Amino acid sequence: MLITIDPNGFIFFLAVTVLVAGLAVPALPLARTESEIASISKALHAQLESQVSSTNKPDLDRKQLREFYTPSRYRPVWVDSRGPLLRAGQWLLTLQAAKQEGLNPETYHSTEIEQLWGASTSAELARLELLLSDAFFKYSVDVSVGRTDPEMIDPNWNIPVQTSDAVNVLRNTLAADNFDSALSELAPPHVGYQRLRNALAGYRQLERNGGWPAIPPGPSLKYGQWHSQIKVLRRRLIAEGDLQLGPVLNENIFDTPVLYAVERFQTRYGLKVDGIVGPATRATMNVPVARRIEQIKLNMERWRWLPRDLGQRYLMVNIPGFELVAMEDGRPKFTMRVIIGTSERPTPVIMSSVHTIIFNPFWTVPDTIVINDLLPKQQRNSTYLKSRGIRVLARHPYGKELDPAKIDWTQVNADNFPYILRQDPGPTNPLGQVKFLFSNQFQVYLHDTPEYHKFDLPDRELSSGCIRVDDPVQLVIYLLDRDNDWTREHIETVIAAGETRKVQVHGLVKIYLLYWTAWVGEAGAMHFYRDIYAEDSLISSCSYGARWP
Repeated sequence: MLITIDPNGFIFFLAVTVLVAGLAVPALPLARTESEIASISKALHAQLESQVSSTNKPDLDRKQLREFYTPSRYRPVWVDSRGPLLRAGQWLLTLQAAKQEGLNPETYHSTEIEQLWGASTSAELARLELLLSDAFFKYSVDVSVGRTDPEMIDPNWNIPVQTSDAVNVLRNTLAADNFDSALSELAPPHVGYQRLRNALAGYRQLERNGGWPAIPPGPSLKYGQWHSQIKVLRRRLIAEGDLQLGPVLNENIFDTPVLYAVERFQTRYGLKVDGIVGPATRATMNVPVARRIEQIKLNMERWRWLPRDLGQRYLMVNIPGFELVAMEDGRPKFTMRVIIGTSERPTPVIMSSVHTIIFNPFWTVPDTIVINDLLPKQQRNSTYLKSRGIRVLARHPYGKELDPAKIDWTQVNADNFPYILRQDPGPTNPLGQVKFLFSNQFQVYLHDTPEYHKFDLPDRELSSGCIRVDDPVQLVIYLLDRDNDWTREHIETVIAAGETRKVQVHGLVKIYLLYWTAWVGEAGAMHFYRDIYAEDSLISSCSYGARWP
């Protein structure tokens, strides 16, 4: 692993060297005779049909193994009478490097495979053959679509669950022109996954080097201060590359380089960027490297849950990162800050397509907000809805406007609410001046907001599930960039007119609302953010294996 530090002090993960156990990869054997193959095939058949299972050996998926071997009359693909074939050695090297993918080689029979590598009898070679295939079935699924079912982690998961036919994957991999290349393509191709894989190697190296020091309890540390803990703080900042190692006159002085390094650390961890090592920053710095390694592995698992092809143009909202990224041809065009749902009303994980932009939208208030927020306020203050420009409409007949002063609000509750509340466009409308629609079952969308000051807050889980965007005009330009009429000036004119107007988005622009608590940014810096909905904990509790007990 080669780790370098850029001029700004961020860790870059540039290259990973695969380290595997010292097993020789055999040369191509001489041609096999049919009698030799027949002997192993017979042993294969016998072992698969045997109902006896040794308690000290890992179980095999006999159903999948029969599906794979029966059509070829149990002909081995990994071994012959002389031992493992070249492709078996290539596969074993991949298996031994499973840790680089955040997986455990022991899950895939690696110890018994290595013990049998020098097998000579037909029975032993058949066992080795079955172990190699069974390991492939398990590994290929785990590394390509994940070990955990995302629907068990998030009941609001709204992306098709990825599946893998392991038997066909093995057949296709064996038939590939370049077997080694085909093995490498089992893992997700996304740049975000590859960056995390490199980062995982880097943080494991930090762990082998002793990790980073914990900063003992004490006062807040700030610029210009002298304190014995600042020497420890320097070591902590150097460990992740936020501070460059260099000569200083006094290691216990909080000087300008330390100030900038603390601000960089706070930026990478989603903290308030004030350059002060207060309780929150200190607690975050004291999280051990082992937990950060686990966090990286959990987010690699999330990448496996996604489709291989995300599209040429798409929007990606990182829910815990409070950020929207507009992607095109695999590169970010721009990013913007967002506000997302609270833990009580979380923003769901969604894959959809943006289809409509509404300028100067009405706000039809969702029932949950009506019952939990607006109804109690109206019951306390009979003029509340009117003062906010919120109209009361009948559900039946649909849309008939009613006078809120003539409604007995004390008789209205969650089980008896025959009304629709709608707020007119205007300066107090929570949707702001632009709304972006995409199909989903949760009535979630992107929208503007009149409360721009809230984008400066470090923690922005403030909405009722929808996503508020920092620069809606820029987002409109991106979505309508194939229509030259939609310049910034034209968009601002339409907004200023104050009239509600719908515009269809032509061309398929995907949108993904995703949950990342660890990622590597475009500049190469590692970011770790708070697990706002406690979903990291849920993945860990599933032991990475809920889909395959």
